[in-house]
Amino acid sequence: MNTINIPTFLNIDLNFTLAGFGSRVSAFLVDWLIKIGYFFLLSYFFSIDIFSSNYVISFFAFIPLYFYTFISEWLLKGQTIGKMLMKIKVIGNDGSVPSVSQCAVRWMFLLADGYLFMILVFVSPLFAGLSVFSPAIGIIAITNSGNNQRLGDLAAGTYLVSTQENHFSIEDTIYAYANKRNNYQVKYPEVIKLSDKDMTIIQNLLEKSEKNIDNQLASKLSKRVKEILNIETQDNDIHFLKDLLSDYNRVSIEE
Repeated sequence: MNTINIPTFLNIDLNFTLAGFGSRVSAFLVDWLIKIGYFFLLSYFFSIDIFSSNYVISFFAFIPLYFYTFISEWLLKGQTIGKMLMKIKVIGNDGSVPSVSQCAVRWMFLLADGYLFMILVFVSPLFAGLSVFSPAIGIIAITNSGNNQRLGDLAAGTYLVSTQENHFSIEDTIYAYANKRNNYQVKYPEVIKLSDKDMTIIQNLLEKSEKNIDNQLASKLSKRVKEILNIETQDNDIHFLKDLLSDYNRVSIEE
């Protein structure tokens, strides 16, 4: 399986498994089935003619279809329903959840990657036969780019990766190690110097070291964090990193 390594401020790479071509195509087809289902609901259950000569009705009827991918990837943190079912998601080039601008760029490039020939049908019915080749540009880009990226990914600075392995978002970091005791005492206040994304990376690597029982990774991670924050402690590496995450939760809430 193809993987990507994303460098971090800790001098330790984050490793992600790239989404397979089959998973991407399956997710694309599932999302289109959902769109077709949407048409069916409007036409048969609500008696709305989506191809009405009334352009106002047609415009508003098509809005959910137009913006489905953008809204889904934005609100669902890099996933559409199809991507969820296929266990893949979009990430930014720093390994984090894609920003709203990255989701927007990927969405806009769908016109080139997936729908170019479909659009030509509106120019002339003579192009109807070409519509089946609409995903061709995206497929060519994915199969020829080094990291399986379509044009939208290259423009937005994103990757499509597998979620079969545990990868964590900033929101996971903020709450996963929260200690709710009222009398909780922060042990390492220096942690406030780090950002949410920094802590996401630390948690990701910590969980990886525990899952793979990789003491060397935990030791390297702990040593690097201590150097950055200028902390001296004799605590076990794993305990130190977990305390650091708990401390970050407390100091970030207090701010």
